[in-house]
Amino acid sequence: MQPAASSGTLPTTESPIPRRIAFLRLGIGLLQGIALYLLYLVGAYDVWPAIEPLLYAPMLLVALFCPLLLVSGLGQLTRRQALLWVAGAAVAVAGLALYDIWRRGSQLDFERNPHVAMPSPALWGMLVVGLFIAHALVLSGARDRRRIASYATYFDIAWKLGVQLAFSGLFVGITWLALQLGAELFKLVKLTFFAELIREPWFSIPVTSFAYACALHLTDVRPAIVQGIRGLLLMLASWILPVLTVFVGAFLLSLPFTGLAPLWATRQAATVLLLAAAALVVLINAAWQNGSAPVARPVRLSARVAALLLAPVVAIAVYALALRVGDYGWTHDRIVAAACTLVALCYALGYGAAAPAPRLVEWAGASQRRHCLRRARRDAGAVFAAARPGAAVGERPDGAAASGTDHAREIRLCLPALRRQAFW
Repeated sequence: MQPAASSGTLPTTESPIPRRIAFLRLGIGLLQGIALYLLYLVGAYDVWPAIEPLLYAPMLLVALFCPLLLVSGLGQLTRRQALLWVAGAAVAVAGLALYDIWRRGSQLDFERNPHVAMPSPALWGMLVVGLFIAHALVLSGARDRRRIASYATYFDIAWKLGVQLAFSGLFVGITWLALQLGAELFKLVKLTFFAELIREPWFSIPVTSFAYACALHLTDVRPAIVQGIRGLLLMLASWILPVLTVFVGAFLLSLPFTGLAPLWATRQAATVLLLAAAALVVLINAAWQNGSAPVARPVRLSARVAALLLAPVVAIAVYALALRVGDYGWTHDRIVAAACTLVALCYALGYGAAAPAPRLVEWAGASQRRHCLRRARRDAGAVFAAARPGAAVGERPDGAAASGTDHAREIRLCLPALRRQAFW
């Protein structure tokens, strides 16, 4: 008999990841750091391949993003899946980098400033978002062993990956704070070698890459801690939803009295409205989670109202963008805004259709609670039938053999769900 764990301790269950996966991840992180340092070196001294912008930018982006995909995918993808996914991502990243440099070729002046031919900030941002979404889709499909995974798997993988990346970045920051503190301690005794060491690119770049790979592995082998942090973040975010819903609803109710002219005068109406729609989508997702978590009535009601408010918010954003395009024509920024508006419109239509249809959307484990109710009624009937005079021990009305203790145990397991249903 094992001793009971203290209620104040965090779960320490480790994921069954082989030790060789840990060495592979750390080795990949170190090799990535060396590759990034070599690319930094050729760029600083303006030698080949830095003098070939159409080659240097794809190499930089592939060396930055693809090792992270491989580190995260090890242990969750098979060898063939990991190689195919990373190879495909490398081809896509290199192709986008090549196109980005080629499209801006007339602005870069390769002959005079070849070393400044870096990818555009827009490409950096789009690659971060796009690779995150694609990686979550790949990992979810691999877990469910089918091309389109279940919503619960998508939710679990995406939020887990987001928490991993965020806390890996925090781990790297804390690592550098510790290194800086050590350098300051050496400075107290007039020793400056360590402060000079951590400023050297040949040290700082590989250490940063190695620390990030190490953090990704540590957050992967302790899934219980990641899930606990994720649950806390989702719970806190879900209670922000009622506040934002009230603000958005009040804003929409004020428009008949103020008109749309003050909105157009800001010249950023579409941007603000799309940000509000994105915030609503994220908070609704945080409240819904995977569909089985218990949700308080105010949050549940706010989520349904927010899902209905998405449509008018996005419609006004579409109208604002259409007016700007009609007056000033298409630009690069407006094309990006149109793409974001199309995505927001898909969310608005989907969430708006699901909000008033409780039969189509099971919330807060309702199906689980109904199952518990049916099982509790069945087992309670079986317990009373077994207790009637003349009944044989373990006899059920349907003829199946089971003890009254088993039925009582099943009823006790269902009590938490029944209490939640009675409370909310």
